Amino acid sequence: MQATGGGAAGARANAARLVAHPGGTGGGYAERLIPVASLGADETIVIGAGRTAGTPTVDGGNSSFGGLVTANGGFGGQVVMTTGTTAVCFSGVAGPLAGIGGVAQGGGPSGGPIRLTGDQGQSGPGGESRLGHGDSQRASTVGGGAGRGFGGGAGGALTLAIVLSVRKPPIRD
Repeated sequence: MQATGGGAAGARANAARLVAHPGGTGGGYAERLIPVASLGADETIVIGAGRTAGTPTVDGGNSSFGGLVTANGGFGGQVVMTTGTTAVCFSGVAGPLAGIGGVAQGGGPSGGPIRLTGDQGQSGPGGESRLGHGDSQRASTVGGGAGRGFGGGAGGALTLAIVLSVRKPPIRD
């Protein structure tokens, strides 16, 4: 039996000067060879839901097969950066711990966002899973995309609002 937890959502960025957020982490993985004699008459199977990119702090769901195999879902990207123009960077989100199984591993962490100036920066990529890939970071205004495969975390979003200053020409008589 193999299981992977759902990948988590990357954080959404609202319109502002420059705002970028980390991605969601990858879901965990677990597997176990289960002798038929160990199975009950009924075993509950849960398939952990992957989450939609752009829904911050929403965790992926756990996947399990009875109490024998559990793969933990990923953690959602956090809203960490406020609007601004000054240089700042943040860490990504740590991945979930290993679940239950003969082989069990946690999901990969997401990457953190960075802002260099009011118009230069990038969001954090989504975390990796054993069976899927996290979405890439963004350097232009766009929401984070969904992870690929099973359990990959969504990328974080970036919003860049260009502020134009218009100067009125002098009036000549």
